[in-house]
Amino acid sequence: MQVNHRPTLLSVLVLLTVFGLGYTVAEFQNTSAHATSALPSEKAAYLVVSSTVVESDQMAAYGAAAGPGAQAAGVQVLARAESDDSLQLLEGNWPYTGSVTLERFTSMDALLKFWHSPEYQAAKKLREGALDVDFIIALEALDGMSSDE
Repeated sequence: MQVNHRPTLLSVLVLLTVFGLGYTVAEFQNTSAHATSALPSEKAAYLVVSSTVVESDQMAAYGAAAGPGAQAAGVQVLARAESDDSLQLLEGNWPYTGSVTLERFTSMDALLKFWHSPEYQAAKKLREGALDVDFIIALEALDGMSSDE
């Protein structure tokens, strides 16, 4: 896979910091209040994101605005790779550039409530022009896989 756009080191660090903060806080919340955050019968939901930081200065404001809602929805960053470094395309075409992230949410309902919330809609405006992003697919875990597995 050939990628023409290479994000700067600063851009990558800012993006990792923004998502890392969400992951760290979500992990803390999961260990301290997991019993109240999800019912065992809920199935986790996963979101695949492709993004390239265009303007790193704006990303901190976006992360601060979007982070609390994502954390409340139980976000966990499970995997991340840069398409020009460590993403392994095994077959077919992958038209996205930049980093690819796999995020886990407590449930599809939690993900969609966060996504459609007025707070996140306002936060999205903060990333306009700063992040070239595709939220590619959201899918629910298979039957038998609860949010606490």
